[in-house]
Amino acid sequence: MNNDLIHRMKSIRQTVQISGAQKLVAASHIGKARRMFAEAGPYHNRIKEAIAEALHQCPEVASDYLEPGLINGKKRGLLVLSANRGLAGGFNNNIIHFTEQTLVEKPANYIIVLGQACKNHMLHKGYPVDEEYDQPLEPPTMFTAREIAEKITGLLENRQIDSFDVIYTAYRSPVKLDVVQRRMFPLNPDVFIKEFGKTSDKSNYTFEPSPEHVLASMMLKYLKGFLYGCLVDTWICELTSRVTAMDNAVRNGNDMLDRLALIFNRSRQAAITQEITEIVAGAAALGAEV
Repeated sequence: MNNDLIHRMKSIRQTVQISGAQKLVAASHIGKARRMFAEAGPYHNRIKEAIAEALHQCPEVASDYLEPGLINGKKRGLLVLSANRGLAGGFNNNIIHFTEQTLVEKPANYIIVLGQACKNHMLHKGYPVDEEYDQPLEPPTMFTAREIAEKITGLLENRQIDSFDVIYTAYRSPVKLDVVQRRMFPLNPDVFIKEFGKTSDKSNYTFEPSPEHVLASMMLKYLKGFLYGCLVDTWICELTSRVTAMDNAVRNGNDMLDRLALIFNRSRQAAITQEITEIVAGAAALGAEV
């Protein structure tokens, strides 16, 4: 029995060491992910402000990216962002469950999945995955965001879709990670102006040759920035989930080692007591014979 306990404790000790290493690696990347998100924020905020100002100056502009330009509202696209690896607690399972509920309530005509975890599950369950990306979010790049954005805009131009949503995990706090669904387009001009437009009546922007041309050229930049923000947010949440999961694994492994060590010590003490009892009994028997 002691040999079995020794082998089991050795295995658990190795698992604790691996989990601790995974925790340290994930924790070291969280700071980088937050810096990436913070550094990209000002640039994309300026793009949003410029688009809001263009919409304000040209309220009658027609575009497929805006609600007035919506075709039928029936061809819906969906992008799902998940991780390529596990060992992150319920991170991937939460995304998969949310996506399944969403597709039951409102089916999608075109589904794009980034990450092997969700892709493998959806293919196994028979969901129609039209496009898949296996690029790991370690770290996300603007190249990946641009590639996906160009694919989505191509679908819109070919009239395969007329609206598009993104499902990803939003970082609220280290203990609160929410799976959310956000509308990528069409945009509601009034809501967009209210959220990102400036309150002052004076504009700092001059549009050449016209607000319409500027709006058309900036929409792809906006979509790339939108996707990049979702990718970085998802990466932060994956790292946070992995840190939490590995911390729990280390703590549970150490607790298990303590319990097994107690069982091992009791077993060894019982064996020693048994040997002493046998020696005493043998000595007593020899003394009685003498």
